[in-house]
Amino acid sequence: MGKNLLQTVKSSFTAQQVTQLSAAVQENEGGVEQVVNQSAILVVQHLMARTQRPGGTEVLATLAQEAYRAGVLHHLADLHTTDWQRRGLDLMQGLLGDAYALTLNRLAVSAYVEPTAARTLLGTVAAATLAALGRYAAEQELSVQQLSAYLQSQPEEMGTTGAAVWPSASTSLPEPAPRAAPELVRAGVGSWGGTPEPASDARTSSSLRWQWGLLLLLAVSLGYYFGHERLSAVPGTAAYAGTAPTTTPAALPTTASTDPAASAATGHYDSESDSYIYDTGQPVILQLANGTTQKVGARSTENRLYTFLSEPTIQVDPVNRTKGWINFDRVYFEPAKAVLTAESHQQLVNVAGILKSFPNAVVKIGGYTDSLGNDLQNLHLSEERARTAMFALADMGIPVAQLQAKGYGSKHSLTSNETVEGRALNRRISIRVVKK
Repeated sequence: MGKNLLQTVKSSFTAQQVTQLSAAVQENEGGVEQVVNQSAILVVQHLMARTQRPGGTEVLATLAQEAYRAGVLHHLADLHTTDWQRRGLDLMQGLLGDAYALTLNRLAVSAYVEPTAARTLLGTVAAATLAALGRYAAEQELSVQQLSAYLQSQPEEMGTTGAAVWPSASTSLPEPAPRAAPELVRAGVGSWGGTPEPASDARTSSSLRWQWGLLLLLAVSLGYYFGHERLSAVPGTAAYAGTAPTTTPAALPTTASTDPAASAATGHYDSESDSYIYDTGQPVILQLANGTTQKVGARSTENRLYTFLSEPTIQVDPVNRTKGWINFDRVYFEPAKAVLTAESHQQLVNVAGILKSFPNAVVKIGGYTDSLGNDLQNLHLSEERARTAMFALADMGIPVAQLQAKGYGSKHSLTSNETVEGRALNRRISIRVVKK
């Protein structure tokens, strides 16, 4: 197989096997192939790092020999039905340590697959890598020391392929580099538009989205100037108004998209951007569970969401799913596209920060359009926009299991579509807490 372990592992997954794996995990072939390729990089890099630990090469040599003798490479498509997929996953969990869960999340997000599928594929690739390593060691009759030297020769080989985009074992997470417009490559899914804030910690990467930790730090450094509706104070995590006047719950719309009167907006239509610009109200300060704060408006999306999650008396309506929707007031898309504008980024960062304070919460993102154009096209566009926002939140560190997305097209309008202002109001995305 030559000297390049990474290329050998990737070539082991033929087009036919990718198709079979896709059927097994019920995901599209493009997403499966992407997870396989990223997992191969991840596994090889961490196996190399493992050889630098005491006894590391001996353990790998034993596992590799067993995987090769078990014929793992001949059963990749159905490896999930055997013990080797689990053993491969156990190996990666040990190698990744605390970064295991978030690494799986990033694998899933980057390829738009379910976390369960990413987990299955990572275990399969890990087992395949061990088997490929065992085959090479057997063919070349390598000693443990020679096997270690072979693995240590891989960094240079990987560097020449441009594939080393995952961190070493000493790095906590795989981090994509900041980009001006990270593309979402799945068909029908948009990307960030415009030019984002400059990042101070760039690194080479082919990943598709913003590194969430860096964005949160950036958001803190710039400050938060977005809105948030306050109903009451909860010790330790409550919003407090500072010098802002106290606002009662009755004065603030809490959303139901099917009730235009309850969703009456305060703001104005901007003809230049063809968008509705919301007035988010007097500033309030949110004190989040991790000690950080957000300066937002009393009528903003952030305040409404935080209040819903933090106030014990507010409960999710399990019967009427049209209730509890909160409209995003500073998230916009390019015309007729599922491409977020640059100014939309900050509110999504804020919402991600709030959701991290409530790790048990599950939220749903809803996408809506005006009534112009074809109904089916509007439905597709609304679905793409909802998923784009959902994946943006996932990229900021929110587990995929906490997020849902659905497009509703031109249904559930907030107001009449007869005016440009009304249409601007109806073109939106919303968020609903489905579990507290």
